[in-house]
Amino acid sequence: MEERIARLEGVNEQIRDRLSGIDLRLNGIDARLTGIEWTIDRRFGRLEPRFAQIDARSLWLTGIVIGTWITTILTILFHR
Repeated sequence: MEERIARLEGVNEQIRDRLSGIDLRLNGIDARLTGIEWTIDRRFGRLEPRFAQIDARSLWLTGIVIGTWITTILTILFHR
């Protein structure tokens, strides 16, 4: 009986050691992911003002295109 308990204790220590190793590796991965997230956030922060300019320009362009289409369609429909 004592031999079985000793064996179970040894298995328990092995499992604990393996889980500790996994935990250390996961902490390392978590630190790397945090660094990657910070880098991505910083780069998108630099791009956001550019996207705002593109949005404003595309809104003007969309308005001009729609206005031209409406004018063209009305010209075709009401042409005498």
